[in-house]
Amino acid sequence: MSGFLKNLAHIGRRLRTQITNVFLFGGVVTLAACNSSSNVQNGLPNSTTTPVDQVVQALTPNPQGEVIGTGNVRVALLVPTTIPGGAAAVAKELRNGAAMAMQDFANGRIQLVVKDTKGQAAVAQTKANEAISEGATLILGPLFAANVSAASGITLPANITTLAFSTDTSVARRGVYLFSYTPQEDTKRIISYAGSLGRRSIAAFLPNNAEGSLRERVLREMAGRSGLLLNVIKYDRTPAGVDKAVSEGAGIVQTSDTIYLPEGGPIPALLLAGLKRNGAKISEKTILGSGNWETVKTSDPVLAGAYYPGRDISKFNEFAARYQSKFGARPGVNAGLAYDAVTLAAEFVRLRGDGKTAFSPNTFENPNGFQGVNGAFRIRSDGTTQRGLAIYQIRGGKGTLAEPAVTRFSRTGG
Repeated sequence: MSGFLKNLAHIGRRLRTQITNVFLFGGVVTLAACNSSSNVQNGLPNSTTTPVDQVVQALTPNPQGEVIGTGNVRVALLVPTTIPGGAAAVAKELRNGAAMAMQDFANGRIQLVVKDTKGQAAVAQTKANEAISEGATLILGPLFAANVSAASGITLPANITTLAFSTDTSVARRGVYLFSYTPQEDTKRIISYAGSLGRRSIAAFLPNNAEGSLRERVLREMAGRSGLLLNVIKYDRTPAGVDKAVSEGAGIVQTSDTIYLPEGGPIPALLLAGLKRNGAKISEKTILGSGNWETVKTSDPVLAGAYYPGRDISKFNEFAARYQSKFGARPGVNAGLAYDAVTLAAEFVRLRGDGKTAFSPNTFENPNGFQGVNGAFRIRSDGTTQRGLAIYQIRGGKGTLAEPAVTRFSRTGG
C-alpha cells in the first residue's frame, strides 16, 4: 500500500491551496447593465430600465490602496495581496476580476479601492475601518473566516454591507454575506442527485479537518431525513492515514452502492486505486466527487464514469478568454466571483443612485436571485449565497454535463 501513497507527503501543501482555490469559486455576467443583448432573467431589471440620477457624494481624497475608477460611490476590496503562498494567487484573481468589471460596467459610477489585508485578522479590521472612514459604502472581501469576523466587527455597527469570500458559514449573517460557494450546497447537490439515481448506501471518505466535519454533518442530516445508509471513513492527510482509511474502508465499500470522495487533486484517484488493490469492486459502484474535482486529473481511468457537482460554465468561457487576453493566464472561479460582485454593485448604483440606498440588505436579498458568469445565484438573509450547480460525469477523460444547473429560483425553495 505504501507504494501508491509515496508522493502524498509532498503534496499536502498543494492540496490545501487547491481546495482553497476551488471552494472560493464562484463571471461575462448577464446582470442587467452588462449586456444589452442578453437581459437578466432573475432579480434585476433589464438594461432598458431607466437609471436613477447618481447622488453626488463627497469622498475623502487620496484613499489608501490601489484606486480603480472615478465614480463617486466608493467600494473597497479587501484581499491578502502580499500573503505568502497560494492565497496570494487567489487575491490576484479577485483583484483582476474586479478590475475587469470596473472596465466593463462601472461607467464612472464606482471607485474601487483595493486594500491589502496581508491575510491577518487585525489588519483586515484596520483596513475595513480605514475604508469606511474614507467613505466606502460597500466592502468586498476579506478572504479568510477570521478576517471576515474581525472586519465585520467594524462594518456591522457602521451599517456597511460586506460581500466576503470565505466559505466558513459560521461568520455569515445578515449584512455579512459570503459570496462564495460552500461545501454545504455542494454536498447537498451531489447526494440529492445520487438519490435520484436510486442510490441508497454511501461510503464517504472524508478528511480529518474542518471541511470534512462540515460535510459529514450535512451527510448525516440528509441520511436522517431520507433513510440513506451512510458509513463515514475519516483519514489524516498523511501516507499512513490514507493507507489506514483505504484498508478499513475496502470492506465497507463492498456493502455500499456509492463511494463519495469530495477532496480534490490526486486524492480521489489514490483512494480508488488503493481500494481496488484491497479487493473492492470499484467498477460496480457509483463514484461521487465535489466541486473540488475541478482540480482532479479527469483523464485517470479510475475516475471514468464518476459524477461531481460544479459551476454552470455556459457563460464562463467568453469571460475567461477575455481575462486571459488581458492578464495572460486562464482565470479560475475567484476571478468570476469578484467580477460578479463588482458588476452587481455597479448595477445597484445605476438603479438606486447612491451607495447607502444601493447597498442595503434588502437590495441584495432579492428572492429571485441574479445571473452571473457562473450561473444563477441568490443571497440569503442568513448571509449565505445559494448557487445553481450542474452535475458533470467524467466521460472520455473529461467532465461532461449530466444535469444542468437551475437557471432561476422559486421564492420558497431552491
